[in-house]
This record gives sequence, C-alpha cells and structure tokens, in this order.
Amino acid sequence: MMTRHRFGLVVVGLGAVLLLAACGSSKGSGTAEPQSAKDVNAQAQPKRESPPPPTEAKNMSLPTVHVDELSNGMQVNTIVTDQLPVVYATLVVRSGAESDPTRLPGLSGLVAQMLKEGTTKRSGAKVAEEIEFLGADLWASSDEENSYVGVRALTEQFEQVMGILAEVAGTPAFSGAELAKLKRRELDRLALSEREPSYIARRAFYRQLYGKHPYGTVDTNPQAVKRVRRQDLVRWHRDHFVGKNAFLVVAGDVDPDQVAEAAQKALGSWRAGKRVVPSYAEPPRPSDRHILVVDRPGSVQSVIYLGNLAIARANREWIPLVVANQVLGGSAASRLFMDLREKRSLTYGAYSAIVGRAEIGPFVAYASVRTEVTNEALGAFFDHLERINQEAAEPEELVNAKRYLSDSFPLKVDTPGKLSELVVELRTFGLPDDYWDRYRQAIRKTSASEAQYVARNYIRPKSALVVIVGQAADFAQSLQEFGPVTVVSPDGELKAKFEDKRSKAAGSGAPRGPIQ
Repeated sequence: MMTRHRFGLVVVGLGAVLLLAACGSSKGSGTAEPQSAKDVNAQAQPKRESPPPPTEAKNMSLPTVHVDELSNGMQVNTIVTDQLPVVYATLVVRSGAESDPTRLPGLSGLVAQMLKEGTTKRSGAKVAEEIEFLGADLWASSDEENSYVGVRALTEQFEQVMGILAEVAGTPAFSGAELAKLKRRELDRLALSEREPSYIARRAFYRQLYGKHPYGTVDTNPQAVKRVRRQDLVRWHRDHFVGKNAFLVVAGDVDPDQVAEAAQKALGSWRAGKRVVPSYAEPPRPSDRHILVVDRPGSVQSVIYLGNLAIARANREWIPLVVANQVLGGSAASRLFMDLREKRSLTYGAYSAIVGRAEIGPFVAYASVRTEVTNEALGAFFDHLERINQEAAEPEELVNAKRYLSDSFPLKVDTPGKLSELVVELRTFGLPDDYWDRYRQAIRKTSASEAQYVARNYIRPKSALVVIVGQAADFAQSLQEFGPVTVVSPDGELKAKFEDKRSKAAGSGAPRGPIQ
C-alpha cells in the first residue's frame, strides 16, 4: 500500500512528493497521511480574490477651444493637444442635404464628391499625388446639416495642407468628364442599393416619417442623378461655400495664433456671403399608429424599422433621453437585444437610437428577423416600448446604462481627430462650449424617474410608424393586431390595405407574457 501511494504521488508531480516529505518530517515520526491530487493542487494554488469594484468616473475637461474670426466672417476653432506632432483641420460648410433643391435631391453629396476630382489649378490625380507625398490624408463628405473637407498631416506641414484644403474647397473645377464618371458610379450604387432590404426600409421609414421635410430624403435617386448638370453643382457651391456659412476646426500640436494666420492666408479671400438657413416643411404629426409593409417577394427575412419624431439635438432633455434609450436598446446589453436575440432567438441583433438633428430628430428601433417570426418580433418591440414608458428602470440596469455612457466617453476624446468632431458637433447644434465638460456629470445625475419621464414624452409606441420590408404574403394581414396596414411595392405602388383589428384583439386575444 505504501509503495502504491508513493507511486501515485510521483505521477502527480515532484511538488507533491516534496509536500508529502514536509508533512512527514513535521510529525517527527510515523507515516504521512495520503493526499489526493485535488487536495494538493488546492493547497498549491493561491487564493482567488474578486477584482475591486470600479470607482466613480472622474470628471474631465476638454482642452480650451480658441476662437478667432477671419476677415470674411468665417469662424476658426483651435484645440491644442500636443501628444503627437499631428494636426487635423476640418472645414465645415453649414449646408448639407437639407439645402438640396427639391428636384435634385443629393446635390450636396455630389458636390462634396466632386471636390476631390480636380481644381481649376490641378487635376484630382495631381492633388492626390501631393497629399500622398506629404504622407497626409484628404477627405470630403456631406450629411443632412453640413458639407466637410478635411485634412490630416504632420504639424510641420500644416500651412501646406491648409493651402490644399482651401484649393480643393474653394476652386473646384467640376469637370464635365469627371462628373460623367461620378454619375455612372452613382447609378451603379443606387442599383445595388435597391437590392438591399435595409436600404429600402430606411428610405421608406424616413420618407413616411418626415413627409416633405428635407430629413425625409435619405439619398439621391436615378432621376436626379441623370438630371443634374455641371452648372447645378457650380451654382450650389457658389451659394453655400462662403465665409459666413462656414467654420474651421483645427486640432493638434499647433499654436492658435499661427492657425488663425494660416487660415486667413488660405481662406480669408473667400467671399463673405451670408449664412444660408434652409426652409423646412412641417413634418407629419400622426395621432395613431400606422404600419407600412414594403413587399419584397422571396425575402427570407423581414427588416423592421419603427419609431417617431422625438427631439432636437440641442434640447436640454437630450441626455436623459439618451440614458433611457441605453436601457432600452442602445447596446448589446440593453433590453431589446437581450430579449429578442438572447432570450427568444428571433434576430442577430435588435437596437434603438436617438438620432441627433438640428431640427426634430427621430427615435428609431430596428432589427432583421426571420419571416415566420415577424409578428412575434413586432409584438416584442411594442412590449418594450410600452414598458420603458410605464416603468422606471431597475436600479442595476440604470447604473449599468449610465456607466456605459459615461465610461465610454473618454474613447471619444483620445485623438485630435475625435476632439475636432466634438467641436464640430458643438457648432453644428449650437451647444455651449462647456457642454462636453458637463456631459458625464449630466449622465450620472439622471434619475430613473427623469429617464422614464422623457421616455414617455419622446418614445410614443401608440403613434409609432412601422415599416417592414419582406414577403408580405406571409405576415402582412396578421399585422392588423397592431394597427392599420398598408402594403406597397418597392416603387410605392399600393397593393393592399388591412383595417385596424386592435380593438377586437384586445377583447379576445391572449395577452403576451411578461418580459424579463
């Protein structure tokens, strides 16, 4: 027996033999008690301790924004951060898709794309060659509110890249040959987009939600692309690319005085012009829910978008609403994702968002689900939207939501480029200069009752618009339990209508189970 025990310990390892010897010598005489491998390993391993709980997030202040004004009225915003010898410069023109002519949706986007295709002095290839030689980056883009031209380079090359930025933004050639190429690319892109259910759903959702308001147009269309001419781009650029309708944001290892001097040299010759304020058509204000189904025969999934007009970005209730949305569907740890994906396995992901706009922005919830579970998924969405209205968030989920928003904020300020984006947001939406300094504190101060109050005001399931793209024959008629249903083709042609059956369903249908 003794030999067998010793042999077993040798197999376990030398450490076990030494441990047995130590135990035997401590008794002074006799034979050591046999130990199992589990006991020996337990003694050899250090005791595991739980990690310390996270401490309260510290307040943080962004670098000061130095503000200057050029002779033509253009505002220059400079943020000094010297971690790296790099500089980002972004010229922001305060006109985007909201300023597009009705007959030419997407014109601002075409202008932005054409800026890099050549100037009156150099071809697009020559500009790209110089940017590459400097090891810099140059970009141009647009969105609903603004058009952008930006550069990134080493600080020592700041004046050179500012010259390139000014040339690209101020003196584009709008070559007819390059425009023809761009139009062909755009037509190909639109043709491919028409095959994407998510694209169709988003376009239909915003069109129905905003009506004739400029935010209702999310992209150009083939007719507008074919119709646009060089003089349309020239005219739009001339009217909007002016000093008083633009501002510059520079962030990096720079001196504010030198930035102002370089900006005056590069951009001060622009015509002052005036601030261009677009006119808005009043968006629809529905009093009841409506469901629009875009029929796409052969689809094996349904793309669901639902929501309502909610809030302007500058509204003081924006932050509490963001906290409420984080509880509801802001991340993979939120209610929608945990229920529709983790619990019910209806989708790969379900989310919601509050979209920032200068005018009224939307609340949107969305997911792609299997066709056969379309009704169940839509019911789950409405259950959660009702719940965020009627019940205050649980203490733990509120703490987790606020911690996620607060603790992830430093990731938005860790580079000069990200700092410049925050300043662009300040100027675009008219927020105070100390907004981001107070942002985390405002999140942490949001109470459960405040989050519920704003959710009740701005998340309105009873008057929500629902857009579903999928094979309508499989589910459209049964959606009557949620409200009146209209079925259209992707081109908008009416195919069917079904009346609202909610009142009948309320009296006879079995209630859905509680959400956990």
